Amino acid sequence: MLRRKKYQQHGDESGQKSLSLPKTPLQPLGEKYKDAREARLEEEVLGVAENVIEALPTYDTTERKRKKRKRHSSQEPEKKWSDSDDEKAAEFEKITPSWAAKFDDEKSDDSDEEMLKAQCHISIGASVSLPSSALEFKRVTDGNKEDPSKASLRNVEFHPKATALLTGGPDNTVRLFAVDGSKNRKIHSMFMENTPVFCTHFSRGGTEILIGSKGKTFYIYDMEGSKGITYRPKIKGLDILQMSKFVVSPDDRFIAFLGRFGYIHLFSQTSKELIDSVKMNGDVISVCFSKDGKYMYSFGTDGEVYVWDMDTRDCIHHFSDEGCLKGVTVAASPDNNYLVCGSASGIVSVYDREAAMASRHPKPLKLIKNLTTKCSGALFNAQSEILALRSKDVEKGIRLVHFPSMTVLPNFPEQHDHDMKNLLSMDFSPSSGYLALGNNKGRCLLYRLQHYTKY
Repeated sequence: MLRRKKYQQHGDESGQKSLSLPKTPLQPLGEKYKDAREARLEEEVLGVAENVIEALPTYDTTERKRKKRKRHSSQEPEKKWSDSDDEKAAEFEKITPSWAAKFDDEKSDDSDEEMLKAQCHISIGASVSLPSSALEFKRVTDGNKEDPSKASLRNVEFHPKATALLTGGPDNTVRLFAVDGSKNRKIHSMFMENTPVFCTHFSRGGTEILIGSKGKTFYIYDMEGSKGITYRPKIKGLDILQMSKFVVSPDDRFIAFLGRFGYIHLFSQTSKELIDSVKMNGDVISVCFSKDGKYMYSFGTDGEVYVWDMDTRDCIHHFSDEGCLKGVTVAASPDNNYLVCGSASGIVSVYDREAAMASRHPKPLKLIKNLTTKCSGALFNAQSEILALRSKDVEKGIRLVHFPSMTVLPNFPEQHDHDMKNLLSMDFSPSSGYLALGNNKGRCLLYRLQHYTKY
């Protein structure tokens, strides 16, 4: 309540009257004009001036532990104010390993089995046989929606042990996303000046990221240490123009770089040193490893598949792909039963591995002719029940093949799915719960495969 102050009139020596203000103690300018609401809030939070020090909270070890346990309780502390920008804590705050995330068991926007509840330790989920008639799937939020690539998406790969997705492309940036099918929030991104990302893979059990670009060197990002991004200096005399295409062995032993004139240069995943170089006839175009890392298969322009023993680095067998003039991709099933060879004509041959290892000219179990352009990639899921085949030369150039019936699943891709465009990369999550497709528009399309109940 404002009160009008009375001014007293006083006469000076000249007899004139003058006004004089009441004598009050001087106050700081901030105190004089302080808002009443601000003062009330300050008093509520900090207390009055006499007991500010006594009101300050004390922090000890037992208090911290008690507060941590309280966070998991069903009741949340009531806020005295709220902002429209407030959000719940990020779903990947519980972290294992130190950079990645374990998700809270929250329900996502997708109601099918509350989507896939992410878990830190990934195990291959056993399932009943996948039906060959149709595939149950649902399109979910793009894997890189929070930060799409500004160029084509050359690489997409799921982390082998955590619910994270790695993407890379010619926009000089490598990105990591926490996959939950709903928000897929970005964990981290790395921009490298004048370094277009042509190839990137996890290595050493997912603790490192290897990055291949132009030039005769490659880059290593240590995700659990303090080294940041380092690079392997170029090796003099190594017959390779650029280390832009490589494959990592699943047993964490080798990095296989594809060189010129049929050379495959083998580096150690631990020391990043050159161990050996092996050579096949013709130019090498595709390389893959067996699930246990014991064998390496290479395929190239002469139409022959070479089998390498990785303990001795010797070529123990090679066979011709029937009718192939130029081989472009090779894949081995995780159960070690099948070998798949894709050609430049689009025809894909499926071989029984044991039969192929016993003959120089084996007969394929199946010829898949559903691709009309060059087969750019072939990949099995973890259960060896789905073979994904893609071609980057045509829009929606992907087919999923059911195993062991070796029939193409008829309902994928959907006719009205026009976001696929030209597919440059693909990967299955560790338990086949998701299929990620990277296209030439910089998007990572994410599909939930509903037959599989684990990530």
